[in-house]
Amino acid sequence: MEFAINNGFAELSMDDMREIDGGGVWEATKAFAGCVLVGFSPAVGVGVGIVAGPIAGISAGGGCASAGLSLIGSACH
Repeated sequence: MEFAINNGFAELSMDDMREIDGGGVWEATKAFAGCVLVGFSPAVGVGVGIVAGPIAGISAGGGCASAGLSLIGSACH
């Protein structure tokens, strides 16, 4: 953040204000997609586990949850 002091007040850029307000549409979309991925990760794990075996199911479910958490983290940083 770069501050420009004007009469004792710090003026923020538009990007700084958007981050303070909680982000924009792109951040909300990433957070929602991440929540959906984390929510569906058990179903993905069970589905792949039935078709390809338990080890593949655990890997698929963990990968889905990991991708979702990565999206949530990038939206909220």
